[in-house]
This record gives sequence, C-alpha cells and structure tokens, in this order.
Amino acid sequence: MKSETDQFWNHRAKTEQEIAKVNIADTVQRDHELQFILKNLHPSMRMIEIGCGNGYVSQQLREKVASLDSFDYAENMVERARKAYGETNNRFFHDSVLAPKNAGKDYDTGLCVRVLINLRDLEEQKLAVRNMANMLRPGGRLILIEGFKDGFETLSAARRAIGMPELAPAKINFYSYVRELMPEMLEHFVIEQTWHTGLFDFLTRVVYPQLAGADNAHEPGAFHQQIEPIVRANTLPDLAIYARLHGFALVRK
Repeated sequence: MKSETDQFWNHRAKTEQEIAKVNIADTVQRDHELQFILKNLHPSMRMIEIGCGNGYVSQQLREKVASLDSFDYAENMVERARKAYGETNNRFFHDSVLAPKNAGKDYDTGLCVRVLINLRDLEEQKLAVRNMANMLRPGGRLILIEGFKDGFETLSAARRAIGMPELAPAKINFYSYVRELMPEMLEHFVIEQTWHTGLFDFLTRVVYPQLAGADNAHEPGAFHQQIEPIVRANTLPDLAIYARLHGFALVRK
C-alpha cells in the first residue's frame, strides 16, 4: 500500500506545472547535486536511476551514458516522464526500490537522489540499500545523495543561537542519522568519494533567513542564485556538519 509520502508524489506529478520544479522546488540545490553526479558518469556506462520522478534529470543523464533505465514508485511521475521526454537510449518504468520486479541486474552505475527519505523508517532504508547493491555488477558504482538528520540538528542549533526557530524537516520525510545507515552501506560498498551541501545549507538556512527575516525565507529566492558561484567554487569540509544532504560514490564489493 502507498504511504502518505507516496501519495504526495503521485499527486504532485499532476499538480506542479513547472517541469523543472516537479521533483524539487529549489533548482539551485538540484544543479549543485548534478555537479557531483555528472562527474561520475562515463559514455560507456549502463545505468539505472532509482526514483526518476518526472524525468527532468533523466533526460540529462541519458546524454552522458550508453543506456539508462529509470523507475519511480509514483505511476503518475513515470507517465509524465514518458510524455515529456520519450525514450531513446533510455526507458521509464514503474517499480519499487523495496521490492524491485522490473529493474535489471549488473548495471555499471546506479543513481539514487533523495529517495530514502521518502521511505517509512530505517529498516526500509537499509532494505533499499541492499536492493540497489543487487542491481549493480561487482565493481559497479552507486551514486547516493541523501538527506540525514545530522545536518538539521546542527542547523537548528545555529538558528537557536541567534534567536531563530529551529529548522523543521518536511513532515512527509523520514530522516535517519548517517551513523545509522553507514553499516549497511559498508556491508555492500566501499566509499570512493564523498560530497555534501554544508556550505549551501549554512548560507540558505542560517545566513539568508538572518538577513531577510525568517518569515521571508520560506521559498528559494534571488539569494540562492547569488550564492551559486560561491557554492560551486567551495566545498569547505569543515562545514559538513551543517549538511542536510550527503553524497557518496560507492563501489560495489
């Protein structure tokens, strides 16, 4: 049965008119994620995308790899992706990361971005990691970008210290700690690269609302565009504690 979160995304596929914002309203954040993703792709790769949404990213991925299979648990997302972008060296299909039936095996690389937070609990997240590992060949790579509770708590502490309300994660999402999911990741993968949104999150969740006022900082604005060159040019690993999102390039054992 579909959860409230599953139903939300199935509904959003039909209600959000801006095609670039169906999967995420903050397009600057999405483009920041794509920096990390695209540098890990190669034209010879056979790739699977777990949680393709409306296909906005899929149509960029298929230009970078030999073939692309993309699936989502929201049927309406899959339908919208097919209608918007068609299928060339790629296919869109319905499937579940918790019980995959239509995904293939032995892919060179997999991509999973902000999908685990849409699952019900930590046990489902661990199961998803195991299932994604089984989709890849030995030595294949999983590019995983996921939201975790750690960054929200650190950002909230920084906001409290200057008199702002705590940062509230979306109610439809479940966030685990990095340390809780890490053992499952290390059971199946070797970590090759890491990435995070610490600088972006500190600027947009602490600095921007302090300058603009917390009541005026609910939606992405011009500030996000203005800081994009700063975010692109810097990683500043000491700000990783503020990251809502952590990315991993994982090699299948």
